[in-house]
Amino acid sequence: MPKFLMAWILGLAGAAIGLLLCSLIFGDNFKFSSVGGFVLALVIFAILSAVIPYFILKALVRHAGSIVALTGLFSTFIALFFTALTPWMNVSGFWPWVGSVLIIWVLGMFIWVIPGPWRNSRRERAVA
Repeated sequence: MPKFLMAWILGLAGAAIGLLLCSLIFGDNFKFSSVGGFVLALVIFAILSAVIPYFILKALVRHAGSIVALTGLFSTFIALFFTALTPWMNVSGFWPWVGSVLIIWVLGMFIWVIPGPWRNSRRERAVA
């Protein structure tokens, strides 16, 4: 299996855990229409989470290089915002928004620190 696919599947699992955790923590302020609604919202969120960071990183490097480290936080918020516009997921209230973005972002950060076959752990040696 290609590394990018394994990383995306791991990201999908992390997003699923994050969305379910947010639903449990925030209750009626973060809810899905049904189990099918959860699956659809998860797929939309995962696709947006895979595409949006590229555009945000490209814009930030060009215009605001000092905040490039926050790319993941921005992209998580934007992906969650657009997913919440669908009829399958509803997020209401300021603190559920802030908390859910932080929870999903932190879980997503763990994907980048977990070593495994989806990571490019081989280091190229410089030829002297």
